[in-house]
Amino acid sequence: MAIQFYLEVEGKRHILPVNPGEIKLTTGSNNTVTEVVKLGDINSFGGRSLVETSFKSIFPKNTKASYINPNSKKQTPQNWVKVFEDAKNKNQRVRLIVTDCGINILTAIEKFEWGYLDASEDIEYSIELKEYRNHAAKYVKTVKKKVSPTPRPKPPNNKPITPGCEVIVNGQLHRDSWGAGPGVIEQNARRIVNFINPGKQCPYHVTLLDGGWRGWVTPGSVRRV
Repeated sequence: MAIQFYLEVEGKRHILPVNPGEIKLTTGSNNTVTEVVKLGDINSFGGRSLVETSFKSIFPKNTKASYINPNSKKQTPQNWVKVFEDAKNKNQRVRLIVTDCGINILTAIEKFEWGYLDASEDIEYSIELKEYRNHAAKYVKTVKKKVSPTPRPKPPNNKPITPGCEVIVNGQLHRDSWGAGPGVIEQNARRIVNFINPGKQCPYHVTLLDGGWRGWVTPGSVRRV
């Protein structure tokens, strides 16, 4: 199968009517030279540079000539020029494909020159292409972190201590309401008040939840639940 030159302009494929006599590709690397003390110049590897290519051919007036690619769309030389000029002026991407040569590059037109060759009204042209790399910015949606509202402080429990109420005890147990016979120290113990002896040093007598007696405690040792 004969080699064919395809130019896809924003997805629309055009087959060149006359194959160029030659095509050249230039590749390179963006290496950098840096001067290092006591060592001199050093060459640091960089990324691959953009591929550049160029070729020239004609847009024939006579679309029935034997050298014309039969798969190419039959149109006037002026229409061919318009395809290339529009692609260049409108910043359209052009994919160059050369069959059987392994050439398939997305490019942008850097330079396009054309003119009439002779009285035949054929148009001779030359084109320079440079590789195009997609570089559209990606927009990342920022999700605001939900901040939990500061919990409101619980209002103080000002309910009075009454017989039968549940309390949290943090303090020392005593044998009687006078504060005699100090004993075990309770810590965050849930108890029930069963007796109250107002005016005493240890006015509250507490028991276990099942009724088992514990002892007398000071007012500062109890907090109603």
